[in-house]
This record gives sequence, structure tokens and C-alpha cells, in this order.
Amino acid sequence: MIGEEIIRCPVCNSDKLEPHSNVVDHFGHKDLFSLSICRTCETLITNPRPTEKESITYYKSNSYASHGDSQGYIFDKVYQTIQTINFSRKRAVLEKYTLHKNHLDYGCGTGSFISYLQSKGWAATGVEPDDKARSIAIERNQGGNIYPSLDQLDKHLRFSSISLFHVLEHVHQLRETMQKIISLLDDNGTLILALPNYNSLDSQYYKDYWAGLDVPRHLYHFSQTSIEQLAKSFGLNIVATHPMTFDSYYVSLLSEEYKNGSKNYLNAFMRGYKSNQAAKKTNEYSSLIYVLSK
Repeated sequence: MIGEEIIRCPVCNSDKLEPHSNVVDHFGHKDLFSLSICRTCETLITNPRPTEKESITYYKSNSYASHGDSQGYIFDKVYQTIQTINFSRKRAVLEKYTLHKNHLDYGCGTGSFISYLQSKGWAATGVEPDDKARSIAIERNQGGNIYPSLDQLDKHLRFSSISLFHVLEHVHQLRETMQKIISLLDDNGTLILALPNYNSLDSQYYKDYWAGLDVPRHLYHFSQTSIEQLAKSFGLNIVATHPMTFDSYYVSLLSEEYKNGSKNYLNAFMRGYKSNQAAKKTNEYSSLIYVLSK
């Protein structure tokens, strides 16, 4: 039983929510969920949504790939190669927009990015609520600097940068979490958000089958307009956006399976490629990194 109906937009606090569409949970047991759209900021909202306690069931679905699980030798090798390239690109973004090397990765998963940053001379801290992922992260990072929640951090700590890579869309207490995170930034701190973009070409093609929706684990579905409103509501400035070009291929691969019942690698590659090519003109990539500052 779904426990929470949203009556005000968590991004802009508007009450102008209207029915938008119905989407199936393709990862799990094919449950049907409704999306509402905020007519003020264009955020799509899974509504009603599971409570935090109910959400645990959806993350532990048999078909949901949890943190650290192997998906097969070839897939794992390709994933690791792409992950290394993505880590390098993420670090380049951090070094372009930050003055120091003291970073917090919120929703750090198994701690791979933290380990990567530390190998490059960064002081890196992680927060990961999931017990299984956190235990792997602690082992990978020799037991240090991995916490279950923001509340466990030293109240005097401040960071030059904080990242949420595909995390904010999962957070139940969106506004409270944003406020806590912003308070942990130093005076020149930079906030990095990586999020799916429902205005991308691959999203428009796959529609309700688009894997970037990932209901009900994704509670919010953002566009560039909704992130502009989110930044404004917290007194932040969007300094830049950067594409995550690999995401269109991965999301298209999953979406192909949802729509047609099989992983059609050729079709997925072509859809991902076309999405990225179109985004060179529109900047509507499948996923975007947003760089925000105080």
C-alpha cells in the first residue's frame, strides 16, 4: 500500500500539481505508479509514493541490481572501463570549479569514487545509508570516512565540494537534505548534482518505458527548468552544466528491454547516439551534471 500523497511540490512548494501519466515499475513486480507534474517548475513527481520504510521493498526487488552486485564478466569489465572514464570526467569538473580538495560524496554507494579521489590526492568523505553498500565502502577505504547519514558527520566539518551523483531523485526529505548539504559547504563551496533529464531525446522516444523514470525508486524527475527553480529556491547559482554521454546508451539498453522484451544492443546504441547528437544542439542530454554555487 502506497503511503504518501504529495500535495505540494517538494522543489518549489507550489500546490499546482496535475496528473501527468502512469508508469510501470519495470525493475520490480510491474506495479503501476502515477506521475504528477508541477505546473510552476515542471518537475515530475511520483505521486503517491512509497514511504521510506515501504521503499526498502522496491530496492530489494529480485531484478534490481543492488550496489556491488556482479552482472557478469563482460558487463562488469565494460562497466568498470566506463566507470573509470566517468570518474576522470567527474574529477575534472571538481577541479575546474573548486579551490580545494576536500570532498563529500553523498550517496557514495560502494565508495569507488571516494577511493579514486583519494588516489589523486583528495581528502574524500562518503555518506551511504544502505548497509550493504556502506560495508563494502568501509572495507574499500580501510574503515575511514564513510558514514550512514549526514547527521553522523562532525558538525564542524565543511567541504569545498559535495556531490550527489544520481542520488537526489531518491531522497524522500528533499528540502531538508538540501538544506543540510548546503550548510556543509564552505564559503566558496560547489554542489554537484547528476540527474536524469526527462526532456532528452531518448526519454521522448521511449516515453513510459524510459528507464530513467525508474519508479518508484525515483521520487522526482527533473528537467533543466526544475533544477533552475530548485537552485533559486535555495539561493544557489547554476554555474554550468555538463553532459553524461554514456548514460544515453545504458538507459536506452534498459529501455529497449522494457519496451521490446529483449536487449537489442544495436537499437540501443543508435538511440543513445541519436540522443547525444541531438543534445549537442539542445543540451538536453539523457543525464546532466549541474554545477551550483552559493
